[in-house]
Amino acid sequence: MLKNRKKINYIFLIPLIILSLCILMSGCGKKEKVNYIGDVKENTFNLNEDKTIREIACQDFSGTGYDISGLSDRIKSDIDKYAQGDKKDAVKLLEYKEENEFVSVAIDYSSLDDYNAFNGTSYADNRDYMAYGNELMKDMSGNDINLFDINFATGEYKIFSADGEFNLNLNGQIVYYNSHAKLNSNSSAKLDGLGNAIIIYK
Repeated sequence: MLKNRKKINYIFLIPLIILSLCILMSGCGKKEKVNYIGDVKENTFNLNEDKTIREIACQDFSGTGYDISGLSDRIKSDIDKYAQGDKKDAVKLLEYKEENEFVSVAIDYSSLDDYNAFNGTSYADNRDYMAYGNELMKDMSGNDINLFDINFATGEYKIFSADGEFNLNLNGQIVYYNSHAKLNSNSSAKLDGLGNAIIIYK
């Protein structure tokens, strides 16, 4: 009698096991592609709190005569050449998109040093205000102030500087900026690429 009951219980469990397997298989299917670029149409440089960087580089190649076929492969190849040994995870291609010869690329960098080494730039993010001349800055109200008149003794201010043209998004609050930057918000500025933009933030 007990043996028969045991068999009936196992038979009852089989449909439940099959149903569970189906649910698991449907959940473990193809992962949904993450849209890192979104609707961004301008070069964007995100400096994160942990000092990692996410860049979205945008370029319109229409009318330039530049052949973008294979551009994605060339970018991947450049990253593979750089990301060797202890630099294995230093640069990661997140997304590549082409729309009518408008190319957008999202890339993560583990540090500003890796960004500079990979792109041949010399951007800086530090507290060394003496590395700059007595630059004319503006505060958040648009008032002029000389760089050397700003009180760095408290240690709360950091300086980001770059000569590129992009929207800079900081994990912090901008307090001063020079003529090569235009405020988007209290944590974002548009750098004009015509000279060395200096952003002081905390």
